Amino acid sequence: MTLTKAFLSLTLAALCAAPTMAQGWPSRPISVVVPFKAGGSSDLVARSFAAAIEENSLLGQPVSVVNVSGHSSVGARRVMDAAPDGYEFLVHETGLLGAEAAGIINFGYKDYKPVALTGVNCMAILVRKDSGYDNLNDLLAAASKDSGSIPFGVNIGGLNHMSGILLENTADAKFRFAQVGGSADNFAALTGGQTAVASVGAAGARNFTMTKDGELAEDSQVKAIALLADTTDPRLPNVPTAKQQGVDVSFCFGNYWLAPKSTPDEVVSAFASALEQASETDRIKAFYDDSLTTPEFLRGDAFAAYLDEQAALIGPVAKQATAK
Repeated sequence: MTLTKAFLSLTLAALCAAPTMAQGWPSRPISVVVPFKAGGSSDLVARSFAAAIEENSLLGQPVSVVNVSGHSSVGARRVMDAAPDGYEFLVHETGLLGAEAAGIINFGYKDYKPVALTGVNCMAILVRKDSGYDNLNDLLAAASKDSGSIPFGVNIGGLNHMSGILLENTADAKFRFAQVGGSADNFAALTGGQTAVASVGAAGARNFTMTKDGELAEDSQVKAIALLADTTDPRLPNVPTAKQQGVDVSFCFGNYWLAPKSTPDEVVSAFASALEQASETDRIKAFYDDSLTTPEFLRGDAFAAYLDEQAALIGPVAKQATAK
């Protein structure tokens, strides 16, 4: 074989082995569906990554975020049924696993092709300042003594509801769960005195109760008494974990990117690579800090295994939540 032919053969082999865009993908704009209204945590994840991808020309095509209102199953099903051509992806979170386990929806994460996990957020427990609960043990002791008398604001079957049930299971306590909604609604219910306890994402705990310096806001009627994480977060300097208080509960939710089931592997891999590169940009690093997200990136088999593990953990608690 001549040197020229050898060079051409090696070049061709390298091109075949390298990750490629299937049939010139992407050749048009890509849609990312968020099955929630604008402004929520999944929406902010999607918009931050879409902006980082465009700003750094990681795909060469615009990435637009589409909010699908109504029950989250509507937007999730839209992507599940979409053409598997790499032009529609879904951004969801751990609630998808809970809804499937509880029978709220008749499909689940295995009906998609996993793309990537782009971060993890943990829940925090809030109470009113005048509640008399200075720490998590005070709250759980009261919930054990006065079974079912303490109103805990939740979105029935949601992450905040499941975190409350985990606390019940660990401490032999009982709350009176009241349908309120998401983080902002629960903060309003706490402030108004309709509820005594709420579980919100760590970023919500900071925004609702603290100054920019991490000190307890004097004008807030609410305080955070526990972070449901394995370790403390320096961005919540005055909030101990449940485990530090002797309560073995950790409850965090991941940011999931999923594709229609039959989407070509090379397209999924290329999109995952764009997300991974985006996660290293200044924009996403700032987003992680602002949203109190723990940077964690998984793709391929590692992400699929993570989903299986989370489903096994979430399933029993989700069934409890809907049974109540």
